[in-house]
Amino acid sequence: MSDAAPARPRQVTVAAWLIILGSVFVVLSAFGQVSGVSSLETRERIEALLSEPPADGLGLSVGTVLEMLRIVAMVAAATATATAILGTQVLQRSRAARTWLSVLAVPLFLSAAFIGGFMGALVAAAVVMLWLQPAKSWFAGEPLPERFNADGTLRKDESTQKPGQKPAQEPAPAPEREHQPVGHGAPPQQPSAYPPPPAYPQQQPGPAPYAGFGHPQAERPQAVPGGAPAPGPHRRPAALAWACALTWVGSGLVSLFWLLATLVFVAVPQADFDELLEGQPEAQAQLAAYDWAEVTQSVYVMTAVSVTWSIVAIVLAVLAFRGVAWARLALTVSSAALAGVLFVWGVVWAPAMLLVMVPVAATVVLLLRPDVRAWRR
Repeated sequence: MSDAAPARPRQVTVAAWLIILGSVFVVLSAFGQVSGVSSLETRERIEALLSEPPADGLGLSVGTVLEMLRIVAMVAAATATATAILGTQVLQRSRAARTWLSVLAVPLFLSAAFIGGFMGALVAAAVVMLWLQPAKSWFAGEPLPERFNADGTLRKDESTQKPGQKPAQEPAPAPEREHQPVGHGAPPQQPSAYPPPPAYPQQQPGPAPYAGFGHPQAERPQAVPGGAPAPGPHRRPAALAWACALTWVGSGLVSLFWLLATLVFVAVPQADFDELLEGQPEAQAQLAAYDWAEVTQSVYVMTAVSVTWSIVAIVLAVLAFRGVAWARLALTVSSAALAGVLFVWGVVWAPAMLLVMVPVAATVVLLLRPDVRAWRR
């Protein structure tokens, strides 16, 4: 990617802001969907839907459909949070962010369609705009096509041109007049009103002075025995180390928690759970709304997803710690998606999840620091 790339086209700016704002609206829609999925009106509507063909032959219960709606809303919130973060990276000409947006646009479009919003389609259309001209040339670090101006807008001579009409040719520049020497026929040169500058003696070529005492050569790196200059300091940013440490500790704790939860559900029968929840009527009502087999299966699925996600995050953190640029971006996307899930989960079900969201959001902020984005091995 060339550093001498042209100015950012307006097409990229508009597409990036459509992605950011559309993703925020998808997160808000997912929050509304999750908060109202357990209402009586939603249950009655699902019962009426399951009682009519062709849904009556699927064999789905109301609790299963409600759980599916929750999962779809959580997927929409996670992908929308990640695309909002990637939209800010697109403004900085990150080709990896454009690639990740293309991957996440598919689940975002599908999940947002189920929660009753068209913003997922708007975000997907904005992602497509990033692969068209002049955005395509701008991301590649190449000059913009001739029909576009430096800011990415279409030229007026081509935008107002009628079909079949040739573009107007620009007038040829006037030839420059050659410098005529002073001689016969040339006007006499006027004397200058200022005295001529004093003549300084030219410095004779000689051996280079010794480096040191503020000489510019003192700032050059010293040579190693092989003759090549020694590499300068290339220290790892402290923000990257903290982000990787938070990822490793958090992923380990999450995996341990869900593995213990699975072990408890396997070892403890349902009767013992009913005794433990005798003093908690709200928890008993929520547990009574679902079948025990569905609850156990949900715990198994959450354990598999959480442990797999944690392992992937740990591997990405290791690669990012070693200076792999795409791993840092992937870890940013993963952390942003997890922050969106924890936010919706904490607001709707368990407020304690908002405390868990704090270190995850801190990881995203640390990974987006300029020194972390610029550092690589």
